[in-house]
Amino acid sequence: MEKTSVLVLIAEDQTDIGEVLKDSFEEGGYAVLLVATAAEALASLDARGEEVRALVTDIKLGSSTTGWDVARHARELKPEMPVVYMTGSESNDWPVLGVPNSILVPKPFAASQVITAVSQLLNASNTPGS
Repeated sequence: MEKTSVLVLIAEDQTDIGEVLKDSFEEGGYAVLLVATAAEALASLDARGEEVRALVTDIKLGSSTTGWDVARHARELKPEMPVVYMTGSESNDWPVLGVPNSILVPKPFAASQVITAVSQLLNASNTPGS
């Protein structure tokens, strides 16, 4: 029986960061859906929300729709969806705008920090009684 990879949606408008994350997650055995805008992230969640197991999103995605909005939409579709935020400047807003049980990774970061955050949240959501 074939092992199915965990599908992670990554929303990052900086191409170089998005590609590094995509490659790193794939090397770690994850399947990746990489998008560059909030609109693409929302559309991906609507189309493949049942398959997506975790969301990694930048806060600033180049439009009025932010990573905060993308995460709220993800949680409307799947209340237990693990969410990891990445930001260089918006961390002060996380306690107010971030969804509960999420992790914020400040930029600059190593891709391994983001993968570790996703793994922690996935493990927590798979723990009985959580």
